[in-house]
Amino acid sequence: MNRSPFLQFVALFVLAAFLRGQEPVRPPATPESQKPIPVDVEADETGGPVRALTLEEAMRAGRSHNADLQAAELVPQQAGLNLLFAEAGFEPEVYGSADYSDARSPQRSAFQPSNHQIAINGALGWRQRVVTGGLFDLAFRPARFETSGSAAFPSKLYTAEWSASFRQPLLRGAWTDYNLAAVNSARYAFRQAQHDFDFAVQDTLQAIVEAYWELVFARENWHVVSSALAVAEEQLRITDERIRVRELAARDRVADEAEVARRREDLITAENAIRTREDNLRRLLFDAADPAFWRINLRPVSEIAVDPGDTEREFEPLVAVALAHRPDLQSRRSLVAQAEVALLQAERDVLPNLELVGNWSSDGARDRFSDAWNDATGIDYPDWSVGLEFSMPVGNNAARATAQRASLEVERQRRSLHAATLEVTKEVRAAVRNLNSLAESIRASAESVRLAESDLETEQVKLRVGASTAFEVQRRNQDLSEARSRHLRNLLDYRVAESRLLFVQGILESPL
Repeated sequence: MNRSPFLQFVALFVLAAFLRGQEPVRPPATPESQKPIPVDVEADETGGPVRALTLEEAMRAGRSHNADLQAAELVPQQAGLNLLFAEAGFEPEVYGSADYSDARSPQRSAFQPSNHQIAINGALGWRQRVVTGGLFDLAFRPARFETSGSAAFPSKLYTAEWSASFRQPLLRGAWTDYNLAAVNSARYAFRQAQHDFDFAVQDTLQAIVEAYWELVFARENWHVVSSALAVAEEQLRITDERIRVRELAARDRVADEAEVARRREDLITAENAIRTREDNLRRLLFDAADPAFWRINLRPVSEIAVDPGDTEREFEPLVAVALAHRPDLQSRRSLVAQAEVALLQAERDVLPNLELVGNWSSDGARDRFSDAWNDATGIDYPDWSVGLEFSMPVGNNAARATAQRASLEVERQRRSLHAATLEVTKEVRAAVRNLNSLAESIRASAESVRLAESDLETEQVKLRVGASTAFEVQRRNQDLSEARSRHLRNLLDYRVAESRLLFVQGILESPL
């Protein structure tokens, strides 16, 4: 009694071997993993451009040619020009002017005869704003006067004057920290633009990595679906053979035909997925300057298979790397610095306006220009003065409100930075946890594939000896297809998670 099931089991396998020996000899089929994908076959037959890509080559091409990055890289250049504009506020300025006037007046009395005066004068000067907030002005002003009809003035007079002035704020708007605020703010804005661009680069590279592995997955999944179709077709062939020898009725092939039709439908969907993923990757890698790029056949050659190992990653050291390198955090730090510069200016603007004003001049007036020039340049008749000017708005509410608003903006930016720091820490923890979890999933799904393959083989043997049904074989075939797809998806997710871990640390870069 106890040996009967064992003997039956042995008999089943002996009969299966006998039946396999009776089946017609078939040529060895091409392994499903080596079958050419229709997309590749079309490109080879039409002679279209084919480009084999490793992941590193794809990242390099996207970094150089991605259309969105080409637009984004102009933003730091614009910010650099804003910095140049702010620094230009301290560049010296040369100015000049020239005037001609002709004035006539009628005789009003014996003491005020008619008068005709012609005046030609000009100015040539140099002025500059200095980093302390002061304004320096140096100018030379020559003039010529011709008078007729009056004995009180000489008929011709030349004047020459050298003048210099300097105005220095002492309270509001004074000293270098205030006057360099615009330059410092523009410099922080430039750094922010650079960090934003760096983040855009890493975000684009992450999208390229995901699109690349999605294409690899779609191509590998096509082989999985094709393998399932091959099993279904083989099952239909066996059913037809059994119908031929009258072991089964003709209606028994309907279920197998339905299974083949469903697998072919899955194969069409898988092929369309390849084309879609290929377009997604093309869009990220090329700038579409040449419309022919849509016809390029992209063939990823990097292996999706990976051995995750047994070592789990710790997140604490990776958080420190992220806080030091994340471009978005550095961008927020630049925003805090800009807000602090604006606060410094606003607090200084609350102060009253007190300016030190100094003037100096040396002039000459003669009937010859050379004599006037000598008097002016020889400083024979110098004049100078020093004074203070004071002003303050009554109430000064506008400046106080601006300062309070700037203080709130600083606090808002600091709180936003703190919130972003917490978010980065959470992202790193999640990325590490996800990667460790996927490593376990890969090991589990690989075992599921092995068991599903063994289960399908066993069920096919049982069917040959009449101990099973076509439905059970189809179910095992479906289980194997799903197990292979799950394993591929785990491999895809792991590859993406690897780059995601680099991305959340801010160190995802394209190879040189």
